Amino acid sequence: MVALSILLCVSLFAASSSLDYEAGKSVPEIVAHWGYPAETFKATTKDGYILTLHRIPFGKISQPSDKPKPVVFLQHGLLANSNNWIVNLPHLALGFMLADAGYDVWMGNVRGNVWSMDHTTLDPKGHEFWKFSWDEFAKYDLDAMIDKALQISNQKSLYYVGHSQGTLMMFAKLSQDSQFALKIKKFYALAPVNTVKDIKGLLSFIAHYLANGLEAVFKVLGFDQFLPDQAWLKGFEMLFCDNPFTDGICDNVLFMMSGTNSNQMNSTRLDVFLTDEPSDTSTQNIIHWAQMVKSGNMQMYDFQTPELNKKHYGQDTPPLYDISQIKNTKIDIYWSPGDWLADEKDIKSHLLAKIPKDVLQNNVQLDQYNHLDFIWGSRAATEIYLPIMDDIRQQEIDNQN
Repeated sequence: MVALSILLCVSLFAASSSLDYEAGKSVPEIVAHWGYPAETFKATTKDGYILTLHRIPFGKISQPSDKPKPVVFLQHGLLANSNNWIVNLPHLALGFMLADAGYDVWMGNVRGNVWSMDHTTLDPKGHEFWKFSWDEFAKYDLDAMIDKALQISNQKSLYYVGHSQGTLMMFAKLSQDSQFALKIKKFYALAPVNTVKDIKGLLSFIAHYLANGLEAVFKVLGFDQFLPDQAWLKGFEMLFCDNPFTDGICDNVLFMMSGTNSNQMNSTRLDVFLTDEPSDTSTQNIIHWAQMVKSGNMQMYDFQTPELNKKHYGQDTPPLYDISQIKNTKIDIYWSPGDWLADEKDIKSHLLAKIPKDVLQNNVQLDQYNHLDFIWGSRAATEIYLPIMDDIRQQEIDNQN
């Protein structure tokens, strides 16, 4: 009883301890809070999903202009959303840094996440809505989002920055659509994912369990939306992540998934970082990731039987994505041996071994980054974001000459 009383007291303290205004706020609210213009657009995919795009058209330092600005498109990772790019302090958040440097900043949201829960005909409460994985992000969502950003900004091409799953879907798209690649001036891949055979930590254990016990998995996780009732998870965040006395527990759970503690994360802002995190996706998408862990391949979703695969693909097994076919663009990758999800073995033996040499422009290995440090780490601004901005600036100068 004493323990229960202590737990309740800690919980009440945690619920009232958040010092950050941005905690629990929407992307437009956070952007406006820091004095930046916030715009929201909708893009409809060819298969009817209605996606939300967030835009910061200019910064506090740069001002609005009739002259078109270079567009930089930011794409979040797995179980995430567009707030990844603006929840850090403005001098550390890529979305704000780019806006202040004079760029037209767009932030995407794939189908099924907290910002993209609409469809022209399907109901998110129904089974059909959730029949997708990252295959569809690559095939449909990228087309809709990139085309909308280019249309509104009156540009023909843009720069793309992806994190985690945001890199995987772009690698897949570029490997199959050389015409789409002409719209991408350059692709900056942060914590790049191509194969996930060698991932470590808690997610490796979960992935092997998912791949080997699918029926049990569906019963626990739901057949459609992945973990549709996240009340227990939000309770954990409120109890342990909003509280300065217990945020070490939250830190440890994050590090068990993303990699060892690099001392880059500002734990006092965990309540902001975890706003709308984890974001929604389909169980099919999570299963797709688990299948790749088991197979060691960058492959399309496996429908579990030769008959179903043949129905969808015309062959008994899921087709592989071949990144050696990428052309018509340039790619920089930023990775670290400390990242347990974008693992060093996967990057060296698959990504670096297969990507065309004339496509890969810069291969940047960073010390002591876990998977989340690429978006939330304190060193990312100077070691990743500023070099990317310098590179974009130089490319724009070269293109004008």
